[in-house]
Amino acid sequence: MADVLKIIFQIVNKTPFWIWVVLVILIKRGTALTVESPVSLKRSCTMPVIFIIWGLDTIVNQFGNPNVLLDFYVVFLIPGFFLSYLLYKNKSFYIKNGLLMQEGSVIPLIVMLVNFLIKYLLNVILATRPILYNDFQFNIFYGCICGFTIGLFFGGIFKSMQAKKQLSVRR
Repeated sequence: MADVLKIIFQIVNKTPFWIWVVLVILIKRGTALTVESPVSLKRSCTMPVIFIIWGLDTIVNQFGNPNVLLDFYVVFLIPGFFLSYLLYKNKSFYIKNGLLMQEGSVIPLIVMLVNFLIKYLLNVILATRPILYNDFQFNIFYGCICGFTIGLFFGGIFKSMQAKKQLSVRR
């Protein structure tokens, strides 16, 4: 048990500070979305952009097979998007004081934390086994997982865009 704790403390201590800042921002943003709030497409895109930049930087600068990895990344965005769209299919929107509002939901917080946890764990694995950067099968696995989890962001954003368009047409 002590060895496991030692490994956990080592991982936490070697994690760059900016990663913890991203986690705090995710928790803050996700918690804010658990209650009714105005729809902001700009704010909705902030987290996916952070994860995309984080992922693409790693893919392009670290991996031995970035082109193959990117192919799987892009392909697996699609099922991630569809799963997310299904998760958000019952999300309701309405106009309040001239603003498009969305009901509160724990789904965005879960999606953000799952994305963070998966990316964090994959990067811990890579930090402890850097040989995997050049392992073809791991490159494919990484591309599939990262693409899928990024796709999870876009179903909710698409649903918000649809609501904005539908409610603006009714006005």
